[in-house]
Amino acid sequence: MNNLILLVTEQDTWTISEGENEGTPFILRFRPQLKEFIATNRFNERLTIIWLYQADDSSLMPSDEDADKMKAMEDALVEAMELDLQAVLAFVYTGQNQKEWHWYSTDIQESGKRINEALASFDQLPIELSFEEDPEWTEYNSVLAGAEAGEAEAESDNE
Repeated sequence: MNNLILLVTEQDTWTISEGENEGTPFILRFRPQLKEFIATNRFNERLTIIWLYQADDSSLMPSDEDADKMKAMEDALVEAMELDLQAVLAFVYTGQNQKEWHWYSTDIQESGKRINEALASFDQLPIELSFEEDPEWTEYNSVLAGAEAGEAEAESDNE
């Protein structure tokens, strides 16, 4: 368990990938070092939190004000859910008038309770929650595969 805590504290790294989807930019931020979490067979449920917003311009990215609120919410959730590794934030997608946080949880009921507690002091937020069984971390592995494909494409473009 201590190894896992180190992966999201002292050894925590995030990778940022940028691209376009239907002509508008997106940002994908993910933790590439979570394979040990998969190996535990404990984080089998993927919780997705989606914040729908209205962009101020054609980029379809959040306004500075929305981005600040999103950061505050994310910080509160990370503190509530990762401290004892009840859940781990694996990746975050931003673009096309929505931001998505993808968590892997050991107990979706407990995650829901912690989300409610962590966000109790916030004004009502425009978020939607969903969850599904994902013991193989299929979505996370798709993110890693896409990032690797993008890196390979960038390297071939530079040759």
